[in-house]
Amino acid sequence: MPRFSWTSERVREALGLSDAGFTPRTYSGVSTDSRTLEAGALFVALRGDRFDGTDFVGAAVERGALGAVVERRPTEVPEDFELFEVSDALAALGQLASARRRALDPTVVGITGTSGKTTTRQLTAVALGPGAYASPGNFNNLVGVPLSILAAPEEANIWVLELASNQPGEIAHLTRMAEPDYAVVTSVSEGHLEGLRSFQGVLDEKLSLVAGLAPGGRALVADEPEELLLQARAHGFDVRTVGLNDWADERPRYWSTSPDGVVWTWKEVEFELPGFGTHLIQDGMFAACVAEMLGVDIEAIAERLRQAELPPMRGEVRRIGELLLLVDCYNANPSSFVAAIDALNALAAGRRRAVLAGTMLELGERSGPLHEKVAEAMLAAGIELVAVVGKFAEAFQQASARDKEALIVGEDLESAYRQLSHRLQGTEAVLLKASRGMKFERAIPWFENDFGTR
Repeated sequence: MPRFSWTSERVREALGLSDAGFTPRTYSGVSTDSRTLEAGALFVALRGDRFDGTDFVGAAVERGALGAVVERRPTEVPEDFELFEVSDALAALGQLASARRRALDPTVVGITGTSGKTTTRQLTAVALGPGAYASPGNFNNLVGVPLSILAAPEEANIWVLELASNQPGEIAHLTRMAEPDYAVVTSVSEGHLEGLRSFQGVLDEKLSLVAGLAPGGRALVADEPEELLLQARAHGFDVRTVGLNDWADERPRYWSTSPDGVVWTWKEVEFELPGFGTHLIQDGMFAACVAEMLGVDIEAIAERLRQAELPPMRGEVRRIGELLLLVDCYNANPSSFVAAIDALNALAAGRRRAVLAGTMLELGERSGPLHEKVAEAMLAAGIELVAVVGKFAEAFQQASARDKEALIVGEDLESAYRQLSHRLQGTEAVLLKASRGMKFERAIPWFENDFGTR
């Protein structure tokens, strides 16, 4: 027998509504998509900038929905179709998620950070093993987190939830919904500045996860910047740092990277992960620390992580002919870009280096200076070929002078790639890096076509 079911009474209690006189019923689940909901479901009619979910109640009825949460009464619904009228359907979705979280009462691990949160979330679920549930994909915002909670299997006793934000207060809201017992802050750097405005704004937003921990909660945070630990501990919880620096509370004794993966030793046990870059070691350390805190044997953690599959386009090394392509284009901010440059330098190991770089999005008024900062980092690294588009084209005009023969400026990704490919010998190490919205993964088949058969 299921431990939890959505009855009419439970829905109204979660939403703070009085009984409307409908014949009580039990719903098969909760859905926000009229195209995919299952028969017997409760449809939550969300409203967006370009749509009003109430307009799709009819479609939900056709697919077998038995009721709907709406902000306005729809026209022409069956007489026995149950309506829950609310002022804010998105808030109602969160209320439903909160009710389910409290009823099932799992152990909840909340994970946030400017970079690394998705990989850490996935690795943490792997390290925890059977019985753990991780939020799917990038279900990490005001819609995705409640949907993650509503989709969690009843048999899962540990939930690993990813929490993201681009506006002040979002993580605090999601934290109240998820009520985490453990918090992980993978990194804090300048990102999503359009909404969060400054580094301190980003720091405050990430730390709201720690501030919202349940009584007795524990937190793991990155070992830098220093402000992260100091302000995290000010909330009064047990906070430990994780990283590669000597001062980190939890750090590997030894680590190495190669095109085939990363290796590190922690507590006399050797760990391995596919992928490239020291940031993956830190992500893996977070996962291992969470699992150990929750009672998993460290040898079992290491074995599970050896079998892990990493999310694509995050430090992924592809061998294309004799060329090494470092695909790190799922997201980009100044900190992750500098880390990717360091990873490229390590990967090259004597090869010529090249970068195909695109805009870092959502940096607000700081966009220009931050692109210039990364451009200077590329110059300082002495990378042999740099092809850029978007904001980086402007940044290199402001950055220090360099050999113009080594710099390629394209009108778009394809233009920049074509110019770069003509100058590549096919044995280089190449970094492909931009924000997700730039869709730089489009260049991967071009590399494969031009260099894969050499």
